[in-house]
Order: sequence, then C-alpha cells, then structure tokens
Amino acid sequence: MKRTNNFTLVEIIAVLLIIAIMAAVAAPKFINLADDARKGIAQAGINEAKASLSVAYVKAYLDKNKPGGAGGNPTNTEVMTAANFTSPVIFGDVSVAFDTDTAGVISLTGTYDSATATGTWNVPAN
Repeated sequence: MKRTNNFTLVEIIAVLLIIAIMAAVAAPKFINLADDARKGIAQAGINEAKASLSVAYVKAYLDKNKPGGAGGNPTNTEVMTAANFTSPVIFGDVSVAFDTDTAGVISLTGTYDSATATGTWNVPAN
C-alpha cells in the first residue's frame, strides 16, 4: 500500500483553530487603529485651526497697532474676525467648533467621522 502526503482532518482543524485565535487577538487592535486614525485626523484639523488663529492674531495685532489704531492686544473676537471664522469651520474633512467665552483662550473641538479631539489656543502674551 502506497502512502500519500495528505493532511489529516485533525491537522487541518488544529491549523484553523490557531488562525481563529490569532484573528480574535488581532481584530480589536485593528479596530482601535481605525479609531486612533480618526482622532488623529480630528487633531490635525485642530492644529490647522490653531495655525490659522496664530496668523489671524498677528493680522489683528498689526491692524490694532497701526498708526491711528486703538493699540494693545486684540481680543478673542477680534482674532476670530481677522481669521474670518464662524463656528464651525471646515478644515478638509474636519469640522472645528470654537468657544471664545474664556478671556485669552479659545477652546476648539474637532470632529471627523464620529471621532472628536479637543484643544485650546491661548492668546500670545507680550
């Protein structure tokens, strides 16, 4: 009788069991990667908004301190006006909402595909 080199049913089941265990361990990590990527995109929108606010601050500061201007540091409202922002602002696929209630601080909330990130932009000190 000639013996063939086939796998037995037990060997195939063992390999399938090992693959299933590996998939069960790896699946949550891949799900978390997608959530982390969404949060990263939302944070990138906040960082872009912060950069825009910094440029707007300089613009508002120069406008306020030009000859004949009122002088001093611009307020949050003046910075938002210089940036031409109305809440929310869209940066690519990210929607960024602004809260300017706190003096000297603008709170930002970025939203992308149900993920959110938060941050603050502080008025620069002299």
